[in-house]
Amino acid sequence: MNICLATAPILAEYRTDEELESATLRDPQLGVLSLAAVAELRGDSVRIIDLDHAYLRNLSQDRDFAEAAAEEIAAVDAQVYGFSSICSSYPLTLRIAKIVKAIRPGSTILLGGPQASVVDVPTLTSFPFVDMILRGEAEETLPALLKQLEGEDRLEQVPGLSYRAGVEVRRAPNAPLIKNLDELPFPAYHLLEFLPETIAALELGRGCPFACTFCSTNDFFRRNFRLRSPQSVLQDMRRLAGQYGSRYFPLVHDMFTVDRKRVVEFCNTMLASGDSFTWSCSARTDCIDEPLLELMFRAGCRGVFFGVEVGSGKMQKVIDKHLDLHEAENMVEAAERIGIPTTVSLITGFPEETWDDVQQTMRMFVHSLRHPSSSPQLNVLAPLAETPLYSKYKDQLVLDELCSDMSHQGLEQHQADLQLIRSHPEIFPNFYLLPTPHLDREAILELREFSLAISARIRWIVVALDQNNGDVCEIFLQWRERRLRMYPELRGATLRHYYRTYQFGDDYRTFLRSHPAAQDQVVQALLDYHQALAERFTVDEQVQPSGLKAPDATALYWTDVPVQNNGILVVELSFDLQQVIDRLKKRCKPVLVRGRHFYAVRNTDDMGNKKGRADRISDWMAWLLQACNGSRDIEEIIHFLSAKLREIDEPQREYAVLRLLQAAHNEGFIEIYRNQPHDIEADLQSAEHLAL
Repeated sequence: MNICLATAPILAEYRTDEELESATLRDPQLGVLSLAAVAELRGDSVRIIDLDHAYLRNLSQDRDFAEAAAEEIAAVDAQVYGFSSICSSYPLTLRIAKIVKAIRPGSTILLGGPQASVVDVPTLTSFPFVDMILRGEAEETLPALLKQLEGEDRLEQVPGLSYRAGVEVRRAPNAPLIKNLDELPFPAYHLLEFLPETIAALELGRGCPFACTFCSTNDFFRRNFRLRSPQSVLQDMRRLAGQYGSRYFPLVHDMFTVDRKRVVEFCNTMLASGDSFTWSCSARTDCIDEPLLELMFRAGCRGVFFGVEVGSGKMQKVIDKHLDLHEAENMVEAAERIGIPTTVSLITGFPEETWDDVQQTMRMFVHSLRHPSSSPQLNVLAPLAETPLYSKYKDQLVLDELCSDMSHQGLEQHQADLQLIRSHPEIFPNFYLLPTPHLDREAILELREFSLAISARIRWIVVALDQNNGDVCEIFLQWRERRLRMYPELRGATLRHYYRTYQFGDDYRTFLRSHPAAQDQVVQALLDYHQALAERFTVDEQVQPSGLKAPDATALYWTDVPVQNNGILVVELSFDLQQVIDRLKKRCKPVLVRGRHFYAVRNTDDMGNKKGRADRISDWMAWLLQACNGSRDIEEIIHFLSAKLREIDEPQREYAVLRLLQAAHNEGFIEIYRNQPHDIEADLQSAEHLAL
């Protein structure tokens, strides 16, 4: 049988070019890859259409993406078109599926994945183009379904299947969960058109034994916690390393560290392997400790996702999370000491929440900001279908233009999506807002946008204000009053866009200059630093020379042109920024050390998460980077800098500049361009190249 599987679209939800760039070509959707592998074992011909890649291919087209995606899917000659689903893009998935059905009316439209599984009956009732939905884990039930579609036509025998008998929607009993995940076939990575270089996500396990009221994971996996064996995971890592060069593996499991003995076993297996693979995982802060974090780091862990959710002890009980918040803070600090980057996920907008609860959550947000390798997230709560929270408040939901960020709405929701969302709240509840009787809903929505902006742009100013007993939430409310006076028209998508512009940065710095909590030398110095960055952003654009980029920096030529990387800004400060940051990290009062200090600030992200990082550099390196403006070749740069390096004997200046060039290239500060091809053998004989 010919089968075409489509991933759930994610990039179509993103708001800006910067977000697209940072999110592009991320982890593959493992559920689709696993089902494709199962179908191939059965002997079926399988194609995967990655809708994120389809979206990128159609960015320049002035047409509805649903039509373009459906045409690409329908161009595959298949009897079954399967669509994965997630809550945030479910309206778009359904629109695509409808068009595919119109093009291929004789085909079977099959849905699966988390969202379709929990809203199966209303989906089949409302959308006749959807033929059936295979609920929950489907590696064992998909082959059974395909067998029935080949001719036996006894759909009631397929566990976990929701389907129609005439006009009646029927549901077969749930399928049993897969007990031994090691028995699943290797995911069909070979069907992907692209796998990120050196990175490949791997499934580590399934199910979470906890029952937070807002979470849908425990419903999909029915709270059944399972892990793959360390040997099985390591085998897949080695296979991916051999076939694709993968070395870093985001391990997909909601709650890896629940069973400490299993985590220790996994780490010991990784250490004994000698492969030096790196990986990341999710964990609860009450299911981990510092010795375990140290072992995980030695075994290659380079990232942990902590779902803390709320910073209020009262709200921890309300949502059935029950974390010790002091312990949560300690685990973020421990990970920082050990060298493991963390993501601290927080949520606001619960019906029982008060402004005092929000303030406590924002204190946890700032606690994360204080640790350079920690990234806080603040999301506005979305009511997910069939969760206890949704069941309690489903009759009180509100649809607003700016809604929960957990639904990843774009700058503008497509009108066709909005029509579906308005017409079927029971299918798309995550696009709605819950009642917040104790909170100003619009203020909470704006707080989320504000927190995202300040964490990305002025991290250490926020930490310094907090250290000076400046309440982040109170300052936000005062700022919001001013913002409403300046831009009363901003709301919804336009407000979200504003917080992603340089204008917000300018406006907020101006606001802080005169704010009582900011009347501190350190805060004012940090404002000066960010002002300098803003000015450099607008004026420093390097012109890239035409020609070939040199393959490496081990053999340079006099005529090569070093160019400062567009993602690097060189800033001169009158104080020691690094000393200020070091003392803020330790909750010590910074002392401004005056003098001339140069920093190279990274304006672009990379796999090392260096965005916004300021590296202290020497005067020499600063002069070099300023000289690498695209107008000078290496010989001219050596001549230019020689006049500045008076403290070095003249015969050694050329060598010193070449070493600076090598160091700048190794750090990613510069790129090397070659304006013309070289006859390497002739250059070697004539000593016209510079071996580094």
